[in-house]
Amino acid sequence: MEVAAARFVAPGLSSDYSIAAYFQALMEEHPMAQKVEEDLSVAAVFARSLRNLLTLTQTGEEPPGLVLDQVLDSDSELPRAAILFRALQLNVLPEVFGPTTGALLYLAAKRFSRSLDLQSIEGLKTWFHGMELGELQIELDEEKVLVKLSRCLTCYRLENVGAALCDFERGLIDGVLENVSGAEVLTKETLCWGLGDTVCQFEAYADGHGNFVYREEGLHSDVQQRLLTGIADQAELAVENLRLVRSRRSMETRDELTGLYNFRHLREHAVLEIARASRYARQVTFVMIDLDDFAEVNREFGRDVGDTVLRHWADSLRSELRGCDLVCRYGADEFLLVLPETAESQADAALQRLFAALQEVGCQVGERTITLSAAAGVAIYPQDGQRVEELVAKTATTMYAVKAVGRGGIGYYGSASR
Repeated sequence: MEVAAARFVAPGLSSDYSIAAYFQALMEEHPMAQKVEEDLSVAAVFARSLRNLLTLTQTGEEPPGLVLDQVLDSDSELPRAAILFRALQLNVLPEVFGPTTGALLYLAAKRFSRSLDLQSIEGLKTWFHGMELGELQIELDEEKVLVKLSRCLTCYRLENVGAALCDFERGLIDGVLENVSGAEVLTKETLCWGLGDTVCQFEAYADGHGNFVYREEGLHSDVQQRLLTGIADQAELAVENLRLVRSRRSMETRDELTGLYNFRHLREHAVLEIARASRYARQVTFVMIDLDDFAEVNREFGRDVGDTVLRHWADSLRSELRGCDLVCRYGADEFLLVLPETAESQADAALQRLFAALQEVGCQVGERTITLSAAAGVAIYPQDGQRVEELVAKTATTMYAVKAVGRGGIGYYGSASR
């Protein structure tokens, strides 16, 4: 199976455009995507897939195809769904993907195998038998992987076409063996019913680095080897760059101690919430919270305990607020909340419930449980202000007025403290 270099060129980009630059372009186009862990997973799978394709790719002619009638009429005992899947695998997909079909099926099956959660070779054998994919014999030791598959669902009872056909089954098996062994497994089909053999056989051998890979002399041309190795290296570099960018942006947007947003980041989102509220005639509530007697905790127990209490409050705020609400660490022991589409009556009920919940669950430090009350100041868009800075300043002024009266309590800008 030969994989043309053009298949790795990003859509719409010139052939000399590097993979790393392509990822960077995606980052700039969709900056919010860097906040999602799946981005790194996709990038890692991409790099791993290129490495696998490097080993899977072979020079040579495209294997002969099967006539659709041969596939549909080859085994009337099979369930109709299995016959249709085999027709899709052996007839339809090769028309779409050409000579890369086998490699793509292998990689897709290997990725799918992770969802099976099979933890042993015996479990894999039982699953294959139950799914009527064939009967497995597996030999796995420090030197080799040897798999024999009898009555393979893909090719059993098909005519001899002179080509190995079991990429899907091979991908499933290699994926589960990787999970069981903790090593990379990349076998080659050395025997197949489609080659005229009586069993389908997959082989791989220890590569000296703890993995199992099938290699043979003359597998790649020097030009192809350098090309695909370069692409794979660029992909791995792009993955590392994504990790570094993600780490840097996380430090730029989040408070290091609590993991909450910092004010600069929250302000950017708060501006968007005000714009949305203005368009749809909604309200946005801003809340400044300050812990009572937090300085006493630091003096009595030390800064480390104080940091533990702050992290406890931060985690509790996250768990009690809605997914659309914003929360940041504004000062040493101050937290700022932005509650979209929340009027004064709704904010009052939410804050009363929030404070009650936080007081019920104290912070356990050693044998002592530390429970703190808090004061809150509230300002609401649009009646109390039009800009983020104005509303934040009014929440702070109101909060300090509440604290001047005593511990705890919620105050609303322009109203008496409650």
